Amino acid sequence: MTNASELIDATPSAALLIESIRDIGYSIETAISDLIDNSISANANNIYINLNDDDVENIFLEIVDDGHGMNRNELIKAMTIGAKDPRIIRDKDDLGRFGLGLKTASFSQCRKLTVESNFNDEINSFTWDLDLVREKNNWVVIDNKKDNLAPGTKIIWEKIDRADFKLSKINTNSILKNIDNHLGLVFHRFLEGINLKSEKLKIFINGSEVEPINPFNEESNATLKSAVSTFKYNNSNIYVQYFILPHEDMVTMEEWKKFEMDGGYIKNQGCYVYRCNRLIVSSTWFGIMPKLATTKLCRAKIDIGNDIDSDWKIDIKKSTAYPPKSIKNFLSELIINNIESKGRNVVNKRTQELIKDKDMKLWVPIRTKRKITYKINRKHPLVKKLLNNKENLLILKLLENSIPYQEIYGEMCDNSASVIGWLEEDKNVLNDVKQLIEIFRSDNVPEEIIKSEVEYILIRSGIQFNEESFLEILK
Repeated sequence: MTNASELIDATPSAALLIESIRDIGYSIETAISDLIDNSISANANNIYINLNDDDVENIFLEIVDDGHGMNRNELIKAMTIGAKDPRIIRDKDDLGRFGLGLKTASFSQCRKLTVESNFNDEINSFTWDLDLVREKNNWVVIDNKKDNLAPGTKIIWEKIDRADFKLSKINTNSILKNIDNHLGLVFHRFLEGINLKSEKLKIFINGSEVEPINPFNEESNATLKSAVSTFKYNNSNIYVQYFILPHEDMVTMEEWKKFEMDGGYIKNQGCYVYRCNRLIVSSTWFGIMPKLATTKLCRAKIDIGNDIDSDWKIDIKKSTAYPPKSIKNFLSELIINNIESKGRNVVNKRTQELIKDKDMKLWVPIRTKRKITYKINRKHPLVKKLLNNKENLLILKLLENSIPYQEIYGEMCDNSASVIGWLEEDKNVLNDVKQLIEIFRSDNVPEEIIKSEVEYILIRSGIQFNEESFLEILK
């Protein structure tokens, strides 16, 4: 062994490394989001995403903004891999992280990236062609002939080989719809105009404007909102607010479906982490508690700054994050002591409210120290009529002891179907309800109790009704 030190050249192969960079793990939605971050940082008011798939052999995607653009030196720096130190202190509204997003996001989807920019009528254009890099085995970009360009920046993806646009028109439309939904959620604050800018951001996909998707239904009077809690972490403030979304019975079907979002309420419960108003992570409890049917309406909003990125383990894609231990402990206490119980109450309370007279509840819980079961209420007016017959009583007991609890719970947790009292396809539901009304009235049941019972039955049936049709049924 020698004591002499020698430095060995370990410069990586450009051809090999750039192919590895392509596999960081972007989806097309997260890739486009990363590019939009740059447009927002450039103070763009309008962003246009255009997919040209008329020629299946030459599909290309453009992202055009009206931001302040880049001069020649800035554009060269933007096209250079590793030109920005992620450790430097950035502007508090800077959505960037590593200075790699433009390249890594683009390379994850295509083999040819062109960026054109107009800064004060100075137009520059450069291209990364991965096939050329492979041929030359060198980090080279093409300095393009200048073309006309409105103020702002245009990004062009060519040789798209990772997104399946070529498969079919239906598949392409599905991909574009997924992009639309993703951008509407990730950038909903900017689209709503609640960021620090004076104008609302507008994003267009093939001419159609992206609508904001606010996951908290904050405008509804039926949404329960907590006060904003502040947690001090080092020199940074973290703000947390939780929401209990309205029960299905308290909103229209359209509103219920809107805030269900892709995957349903059980899947989309959890924490939503915003960094500089941009959504980073959604629908996770960070392992604090499981996603249960009883907490499906619970969502928490967490705001952090860009000065604690490393503490939150935010990745290059800005699509994953995990709280430091002290913050997780704070969230655990907040969630377990407040959110979980309040969410469970909203899910269970509505059913209890609909039938105010306990004698009108058809099913009643029977609780022991460690067990719970449900029995048919013997005081219910309809059940009373059955108790005169021993055979009917035996049938009641058989029904009580054969409730498929596990199957029902499994369906609710799966969230693939709503568990309801009647199927909408049952044409006899309304006739059955009207017969029940007649029986109740013959037994001198008060009209107010009849009304609540009928409302409960209709809601559980899944049948849509309004005030007018409801009154018509009660006639």
